[in-house]
Amino acid sequence: MTGYEVGHPASVAVQPAHSLLDVQELDAWYGAAQVLRGVSLQVGRGEVVALMGRNGAGKSTTFKAIMGLVKRRARRLAFLGAPVDALRPFEMARRGMGYVPEDRR
Repeated sequence: MTGYEVGHPASVAVQPAHSLLDVQELDAWYGAAQVLRGVSLQVGRGEVVALMGRNGAGKSTTFKAIMGLVKRRARRLAFLGAPVDALRPFEMARRGMGYVPEDRR
C-alpha cells in the first residue's frame, strides 16, 4: 500500500452547510461552437480538488465558464450556496472567486 490516510478527531463535528462550489450541467460556447456539455462538479469547504485531462479536454474552459469569461449556461451554478450564474467576472471576483490562467512560456 502506498500513501497514508488522514483522519479527523472524533470531536470534530460535521456541520451541514452548502458546498463551496456547486456546478450542475454546465454548458459553454466559443462563438457558435458548443465546447462543454453537461459538466457537473461539487467542491466542499476544505477540499482540495484537481481537474485532470488531456490537452484540449476542456479543463481551462470549465474554469473560464464558471467565472463567466465565456458564454455559459448551467442548471445550477452556486458559490457558498448563492446562485452566481448571472454574475459577470468582476462580480464573481468580489465574492471571492478567481481564475489564474496557466503561464505559457
